[in-house]
Amino acid sequence: MHIPSTPVRIAVAGGNYAGLSAMRELYLQLLATNTDYDGTRQAPPNPKVKITLIDRRDGFVHYLGITRGLCQSEYGRKLWVPYSDLPWLQHPSISIKKSIITRIASHHLELADTGEHEEFDYLVVALGQSRTAPIGVAASSMDEYVSDMDKHGKLIGNAQSIVVVGGGAVGTELAADLKTDHPEKEVTLIHSRSLPVPGPFTDEFRLCVTKVLQSLGVKTLFGERVIDESCSANDAFGAEPAKHADILPELFDSVKRNATLTTSSGLRVHGDIVFNCLGATSKASLVDLPSSTGYPVFSPHGIRVNQAMQVDDPKYSHIFAAGDVTDRDLLKLAGAASKGGRLAGTNIAKLINASNGEAAGIISPSREKHGKEVSSPELGWIKLVLGEHHAVIQRGEEVVPTEAAIHMVSPDIKLSKATRKLYIGSYPINGK
Repeated sequence: MHIPSTPVRIAVAGGNYAGLSAMRELYLQLLATNTDYDGTRQAPPNPKVKITLIDRRDGFVHYLGITRGLCQSEYGRKLWVPYSDLPWLQHPSISIKKSIITRIASHHLELADTGEHEEFDYLVVALGQSRTAPIGVAASSMDEYVSDMDKHGKLIGNAQSIVVVGGGAVGTELAADLKTDHPEKEVTLIHSRSLPVPGPFTDEFRLCVTKVLQSLGVKTLFGERVIDESCSANDAFGAEPAKHADILPELFDSVKRNATLTTSSGLRVHGDIVFNCLGATSKASLVDLPSSTGYPVFSPHGIRVNQAMQVDDPKYSHIFAAGDVTDRDLLKLAGAASKGGRLAGTNIAKLINASNGEAAGIISPSREKHGKEVSSPELGWIKLVLGEHHAVIQRGEEVVPTEAAIHMVSPDIKLSKATRKLYIGSYPINGK
């Protein structure tokens, strides 16, 4: 049996929706426990706890707004929030390590370049999934991020023809944003299936998405698979993959310039620039946790976790996982990631407090504080924001009329809500 060290070492691998939600709960339940704490100042130090956030970036990225951010530079710059803007993360019991994680073992993380091992007693795995850049953010600092966004913004501005390959949620939103902000440009969406947005949705929903795209002027080529593409080496950003791009696809920029695509029916489509939106990749290859039971630690949808967000293997009861890296939700949504991270942080705090003699019990997502019911998003619930003036929503089997749907989405794609929960320039308060 592993005996936790003193101070107890908690590592959080990944600092976005799930990771920062876990950090916030750890802060509130292990550091901000003084009766005088009111959120107006930093919580007092706790020498019994050491919390380390490990991320290859030095800031939070609001991924929900990335497709619009590529088209609207002023909005796009707001999507990155440096960790230095969050004073509660500067707590003396918290440290931030900027590094790429190359392996997660049962009691340590292996970090790139230095080969350093980060030992832990408790861990939250919140690595998310990977998409190639620019949908997946390659930058590790805000300066790099702004430079990359400016680069892609200029490419879009100078292009007359733009092709988006992949008609999932991201590809359809990108095509809609491009055509909304640049109606004079030719925007083509190529998708291998007969209707867009694969997943547990109705054809009525998919047809609504198609109608909105076509009403915007997007040229839709559905049922067409790209079987060949030609462009010179100088026109492919990803010609020289960055170091570690094999485990982190977001470090590979898949945008191509001056490319001609050939589809399965023989169509030839030219794009001054081509965006690849062919889906996300799991980061499960980084996790080295051999099963101690007859059941694998991984399912096709990610790390298997139980209702408490613990890795579903008794050998790893000290390891929790939350967000897109888990199999918890087939649909990978930011809200579900935040809830999972919050639950993971809460349960680690309960385990630590229990080891200190306090009564505590791990809670599951079926119930939260005050008995409030909490449930994972149902299959078939999705909001697609298709430019600034259109949205398509499915709730269960119901498809919300497009005229009503736009009034049910956040105009800034939940940017203000996400940044509010980061407590920029302030400190967290329980219950808010």
